[in-house]
Amino acid sequence: MRKSLAIIGFFSSLFLVPDRLQGLDILLRMSSGPSWMKLAEVNSALTGWKEGLIREAEVNPNAQFIGGELGHLRLGVDFEAELILSLSRWIRLGLSAGYTHRSLDEEATLQTVEQSGTLYHWSRPTKVNAYPLLISGYLNLPLGKKFSAYLRAGAGAIQARLISREGQKKATSSRFSYSIADNAKASRPLYLAGLGFGYSFDQSLGFFLEAAARFARLKGLTGEDGLGQKGTLYSYEEFLPASGLWRPSMRVLPEEPGGINLRNVHEAVVDFGGYSIKIGLLLKF
Repeated sequence: MRKSLAIIGFFSSLFLVPDRLQGLDILLRMSSGPSWMKLAEVNSALTGWKEGLIREAEVNPNAQFIGGELGHLRLGVDFEAELILSLSRWIRLGLSAGYTHRSLDEEATLQTVEQSGTLYHWSRPTKVNAYPLLISGYLNLPLGKKFSAYLRAGAGAIQARLISREGQKKATSSRFSYSIADNAKASRPLYLAGLGFGYSFDQSLGFFLEAAARFARLKGLTGEDGLGQKGTLYSYEEFLPASGLWRPSMRVLPEEPGGINLRNVHEAVVDFGGYSIKIGLLLKF
C-alpha cells in the first residue's frame, strides 16, 4: 500500500512542476458510467439474512413470512476525473481520482413477517462506496484524423467503506428501530486494464468510450458497530438451532468470533473487482 502511494506521489509531482511540462500536451478527462462489482460476501450476507427470516417463520407456529424483494449490491455508478500528460503521439501518462457507489435502501430490502396477528417489517439497508486513485499508462492507436483507439493499464490504491444496518418496525410505525449498525473501511492496492475508443471534434475537444476491468479485494476492514465499539469486519456462517440453517453473516466485532455454532470464520472480503463502461469528454489545454 505504501509503495502504491509513493509511486502516485512521484508521478503527481510531474503535473505540479511547470518546467517539466514544457512542450508536452496536457489533457483533462471526465467520465461516468455503470460499474459491475462482485461483492460476493456482502451479497451472501444479505441473502442469508433473508433466508434466516424465512426459516425462523417456518418453524414458529405463530409466525408467517409474507414476502419481500431483496436487491443485490452489484450494479453501481463510476465517476472519474483524470489529468493526462501526452508524452508522444503514442504514449500517454495519467493521474486519476474517482468515486464509485452502490446502495440498497430500506425499501429495496423490505421484508414482511406476520407474528401473532401483527405485521412486522424488517429491513437491512446496505451501501458501499470507494475512492480509487490511479496512475495509468496509455498506448494510443490513431485510426485516422479524428478516430483513435487506446489500451490502458493502471495501478494505485482504493479506499472503500461498507455501511450495513438491520432494523425492525411494526407495519403501522413510521420509523425503523435499528438493532445492528456496522461501519467499516480499508485501503488496499487497485489494478485496472481497459480498452477505449475516442473521437476528436477539434484540437481541443473530444469524447471517448472505455471498457475496463478492475481488480481490488479489500480485507481487514476496521470500524465500529452501532454502540461505538471498535473492531474488525468478520464473515462467518452462524447456525440457527431452531431452523437448522447455517446462515452467512457479516459483522464488525472486537475480536474473532468462535464457538460450536460458528464456522468458516475469517476477516471479511469486500471485493470491488468487476468491470465498468464509461463515456466521457476529453479536453486539451
